[in-house]
Amino acid sequence: MGKKDKYEVQKFTGIPVEPDASGKYQLKTDQQGKTKLHTWRTGKHTKGKYKVPGQLMLTENNLTVVILSAEPMAFKDRHSETPLQRFLTVKVTDDVLQQGMSILKEQRK
Repeated sequence: MGKKDKYEVQKFTGIPVEPDASGKYQLKTDQQGKTKLHTWRTGKHTKGKYKVPGQLMLTENNLTVVILSAEPMAFKDRHSETPLQRFLTVKVTDDVLQQGMSILKEQRK
């Protein structure tokens, strides 16, 4: 593989979201009422740019996810994570971001 085929890989931790009745994105909970963190990475064909925590992204299964953290990832480790499809320009409200951040803190202990 030539050097030009390499691209910068970032790993993103986020929580799936869904719009509520008023169209505002809320954190999605599972059947047990739990909110789970998941990770994705940028792929070769990922569209858009990551700017800030709270930004939304679309996974390859068209799941909308709020990004809570981004960290560099070694190119060689990229296959351990699923690539995401695109970054959206939409962000969640501050209260939803705070909610997500406290879950991130909690689950990373």
